[in-house]
Amino acid sequence: MINPFVKDTRSDKEDRDLIRESLKGNRGSLEHLIARHQAWIYNIAFRMVLVAEDAEDITQEILIKMITKLPTYDPARASFRTWLHRIVANHVVNMRKRGYEGAITRLDRYYSFVETIPDRQIASTPENDLVIQDVMIGCVLGALLCLDRQQRLVFILGVVFNVSSQQGGEIVGISGANFRKILSRARAKLFNFMNGRCGMVNENAPCKCRNKVSEFIKQGWHTIDNMNFYRENVLEVDKLISQRIARFDDTIYRDFTKLYRDHPFYESPDLTEWLNRIVDRPDFKEIFDMN
Repeated sequence: MINPFVKDTRSDKEDRDLIRESLKGNRGSLEHLIARHQAWIYNIAFRMVLVAEDAEDITQEILIKMITKLPTYDPARASFRTWLHRIVANHVVNMRKRGYEGAITRLDRYYSFVETIPDRQIASTPENDLVIQDVMIGCVLGALLCLDRQQRLVFILGVVFNVSSQQGGEIVGISGANFRKILSRARAKLFNFMNGRCGMVNENAPCKCRNKVSEFIKQGWHTIDNMNFYRENVLEVDKLISQRIARFDDTIYRDFTKLYRDHPFYESPDLTEWLNRIVDRPDFKEIFDMN
């Protein structure tokens, strides 16, 4: 799987070749182009809203924009991957509220709600341990929704996917310096709050996921049959990104950063059938000269 945030001239050429063939009406090339990039789009969308069905819808909306704008792509101005993720950034920052965005808005309210959940001991069994993992990932990701959308996107790009400030600024449409400032503020905001509350960030903090799981299971929010965030046998984000420790801040927040990068890299749903329905529409055939 290609990492769209790593400079790779060979991958850039492969994208350009696929674009050229797609614009000639080659459906297979268009399918291949989408297959190369949909998982990264989906993982950004999922972390923005935390609901799989909404993330799939967002991914499809972005891919429609990509397809319809493909004839305007100019490789002399930017790599396809940067061009595409500008579309992603613009879409997720300006879309209507989705997923849990309406319910989770502020860190103080978020953790105040978590604190109202009774603490109870739970037996250590294989099933319970999986549910605990699901709760832990979900709670950490939920904190992201307390950032505004631009901060959230910058955090996802800069911390989770390890994008450089220059490339991140190009994607978000701001300077590299502003990207660093927003990233620093977002990271500090999350870390400072979670360090005082979250047992995963600070072992002395009061909130421990394991103690909350009994109530989550009782309410049906997280059960072995209702796993929202944990995935078995999938790669973690950390295994797919480039590794670099380029700034002093990275050494300060290394363990905190690792917490977000140890999460699953979620598999994108298979969008081949959806794409074929779209491409069979007369307006799309006209765009790509498909007869």
